[in-house]
Amino acid sequence: MKLGFGKPKQKDPSLEINAQSVVANRLKELCGGDGDLYRAMSRLMFLDPKKITTPIDRVLAETQTFEAQGNKLRAEVGYRIAGGISLYKGDLDGVKKYFEKAASFAGDSHPEYQAILKRSDEAVSIARKYYDEFGSLGTQS
Repeated sequence: MKLGFGKPKQKDPSLEINAQSVVANRLKELCGGDGDLYRAMSRLMFLDPKKITTPIDRVLAETQTFEAQGNKLRAEVGYRIAGGISLYKGDLDGVKKYFEKAASFAGDSHPEYQAILKRSDEAVSIARKYYDEFGSLGTQS
């Protein structure tokens, strides 16, 4: 009789690393070999959107509170998250709006914001293909 106590089974780390490299390689392919766009997309989009647990409305409400309080860092992070959710949802207007706000707080410290803003149409298209392919795309809004 087994009670389930003791050491839990360890996941095979080589399988996890292999899955991550498949995802990274596919994203790189979707970016057409453009290193700047790939770096921006890999930093700003949610590669596993199942982990998004907070609705965008709540993220924005909290972010606007931080902004009103003068907490620029938390406001930047909030807008970055909202931009990532917008990429996931295929919301071009949201991508432009939220990454522009994040960029205004970050200044030049995050060049990935500018890369996404300059090519937001392409970024949304790439994100849509990525999520379609990996079966992670939720309801489009």
